[in-house]
Amino acid sequence: MKTRNHTGHPCGAGHHRAKLSSAQVAEMRAVYAGWKQDGDGRGYGALAKLYDCGPSTARDIITLRTRWAS
Repeated sequence: MKTRNHTGHPCGAGHHRAKLSSAQVAEMRAVYAGWKQDGDGRGYGALAKLYDCGPSTARDIITLRTRWAS
């Protein structure tokens, strides 16, 4: 089942251009939270390399700008 937003358009993992699954998004947030809890200096760039996406995508996912429902 594809998730749709308030206008009826596909969003999240159901979007045809999505490169990350909902599970990967949840894992990405958990990894980043662990880094911050441990005081690790790694940031969005390291996370982006780990998940093969852009640093701005990683930032937007972590700050809940995108994929907030995942």
